[in-house]
Amino acid sequence: MDAENIKKILVIDLAFIGDVILATPTMRALKEHFPKASLTMLTIPLTAEIAAMNPYVDEVLVYDKRGKDKGILGIWRMARRLAPFGFDLCVSMNFALRGAVVARLAGIPHRLGYDAQHAGFFLTMVASHERDGIKHETRNHLEVLRPLGLDDKAADVSLSMNIPESAWESLEKKREERHIPEDGYLALCPIGSYARKNLPLATAAHIVRHFSQRRPIFLIGGKSEAAQLEEIAGLAELPRNNVLAGILTLSELAAFLEKASCLSTVDTGPLHIAQAVGCRTVAVFGPTDPVVWGPRGENDVILFHKTDCSPCWGKGNCEKHMACIEGATAREIIKAVGR
Repeated sequence: MDAENIKKILVIDLAFIGDVILATPTMRALKEHFPKASLTMLTIPLTAEIAAMNPYVDEVLVYDKRGKDKGILGIWRMARRLAPFGFDLCVSMNFALRGAVVARLAGIPHRLGYDAQHAGFFLTMVASHERDGIKHETRNHLEVLRPLGLDDKAADVSLSMNIPESAWESLEKKREERHIPEDGYLALCPIGSYARKNLPLATAAHIVRHFSQRRPIFLIGGKSEAAQLEEIAGLAELPRNNVLAGILTLSELAAFLEKASCLSTVDTGPLHIAQAVGCRTVAVFGPTDPVVWGPRGENDVILFHKTDCSPCWGKGNCEKHMACIEGATAREIIKAVGR
């Protein structure tokens, strides 16, 4: 494959917020290897706004795999939508078979992806899905490019994000409504993608109560987490205006975190957004591995009280007592944020 002949690249990444952000070094490597090519990213609806802020992505397309594009007919329709774009190369970032099938049905001549789930049958270049050791997810993502001859070990694995001007403008209106200062505030994200990642409510409330007497602090999370965040606010006597559950779009959240003094968070999407915009982070880990998903900034702090069964990735037998996540006390988190 001659790099000079590659003019249009499609990257399929149908994973979650953190995965799409941590794929930034892979996008950068593709741009550097194919400097004359435009780069289009195909994502799920949830992450399209994140992909649009990637400085190496020229266009974003949406694959609603759980909605209108669901099932085998959805795969066929998606392939028909992609075919007219005339992509020269497709890179399928996920282990799932779907991306490889879509790329082949769309008639993309060069198709690169992992060999998991028999995807190799639909690909022209195959990367091994077996990871060579435990390392940060940014480096794991880069391994898909090995068949192109790229040195993933020497690649730049820093994160970056271009926040659109429209996000700053819409955030400004919400600042006025919610009395959010221009900067100097703290953010706490205590709820993860599954319950075992969550900070105990009492721990979160203790943190909020402590800092609310010293500087503005806001609870962030999705709309589905509103009840839990409001319960924390109630325990800490924090005004409801300071609960930003589903209030900010993802691009507004990026702008909000860029101006925050610090984010204290569990292992979830906002952690990675904070990394991309340079927000200092205190990250509390329990059932997941900070070596793979943790922050890497000079001023970041990781709190991980490893137990015999961690990381279990949420599959451990610890329904009554989760020592890993509960090992991080409010006092320890407060000290780390203060530092």
